[in-house]
Amino acid sequence: MTTLLNSYFATPIKFFDTAAKISLLCSIFFMPLGTAPTNIFMALSLLTWLMAGGYKERYQSLAGNYFAWSALAMYALLGIGALYSTGETVDIQYQLIKYAKLLFIVIAISMLQDKKWREWGMNAFALAMLLTLVLSLASVVSPLTFVKGTAGGASGNHFVFKDHIAQNLMMSFFVLLMLVRSQVQPTKVRQYIYLFVAVCAIIDIVYFVQGRTGFVSLAVNIAIFIIFYAPPKRRWTWIALALIASLALFYSSNNFSSRMELAITEFQQQDKKELSSVGQRIEFFKKSVELIKERPVFGWGTGSYAKQFCRVAISEEWCQAGKFHPHNQIMAFGVQLGLLGIFMYGVFLWSATKLATKFHLPQKILGLSLIATLIVDSVLHAPLFLVTEAQFFTLTLSFTMSCERMKCKQIT
Repeated sequence: MTTLLNSYFATPIKFFDTAAKISLLCSIFFMPLGTAPTNIFMALSLLTWLMAGGYKERYQSLAGNYFAWSALAMYALLGIGALYSTGETVDIQYQLIKYAKLLFIVIAISMLQDKKWREWGMNAFALAMLLTLVLSLASVVSPLTFVKGTAGGASGNHFVFKDHIAQNLMMSFFVLLMLVRSQVQPTKVRQYIYLFVAVCAIIDIVYFVQGRTGFVSLAVNIAIFIIFYAPPKRRWTWIALALIASLALFYSSNNFSSRMELAITEFQQQDKKELSSVGQRIEFFKKSVELIKERPVFGWGTGSYAKQFCRVAISEEWCQAGKFHPHNQIMAFGVQLGLLGIFMYGVFLWSATKLATKFHLPQKILGLSLIATLIVDSVLHAPLFLVTEAQFFTLTLSFTMSCERMKCKQIT
């Protein structure tokens, strides 16, 4: 025990380095549970990382990790965009603070060269999501006062600590994590336990939590699992069974069918310019395209979206509804940074995809799952801007896209 403690805490440098990593583990554990503690532990991780020093070694540890460098480049472009922005100073500062989590990705990856820390991080996330799942399902049976969504009754919206969109996004990734881990268990009993948890999480997403983004990301994640794990000779059988099971689940779910019917209705009524979920997204998209056409190459600058959207909004009501973000990460970058910003975001996603393909199978699937989930969320929401989703993608991508100077190992 003394030898183990000395290996982590013997010197001030080791002490602060270990403290930074422990804080990072606490960050990913609390991320599904609460925004404030996650921010606190991320700040502590950054502070102790700075105090640990060893910046040359940190820099060298990032060699070859082009995903980390693409995150840094994305933020650098936002910094350049601030120099020519047409937005208000407060909005520029706000955007730079919001997207500073891109820098945290670089810092976190530099701390996660050791396989065991990556394993502990995924275990911490899995534990927090298991707690969320249990409480979400329990709230269906009996009212729980601290549950943010509907407390009690099968029909409702049983999200627990976050909002329904964030919980379903995280739960869909949790499903894939459980499915992947089921494939590497040494015994059938343990394999069935992980499969059981995955099935429970699927039921929670489809039947008890409203979130169309979560439905799509769940389908994408299951498709990724089938593509990589189904035996080649049985792949079409797996796909057919998955489709049948999906149809049975979705069409037996009042939650799913009602949300889809509402989406269709809102789409058909988009010309009425009502502030519906789908109607807003369509209107925000159209206005974003209009603004990009006015300044196609470099955009209006970082922090300009609020001012420019309100300039072209059809009313003050629409201005207030849409001035924060266009519910589309691609359009958010497009308006502020033009086609250059969209291209850079594409590079960010491409670099993550390319890096993930170099990993061993479990880590590869988790990495590709997160990228696919991020793409889905980027089309329907603003995942790098909104606090909870930004924390989710920042931390999980850091743990899955880390490796020891390209000698990447499994993290599951």
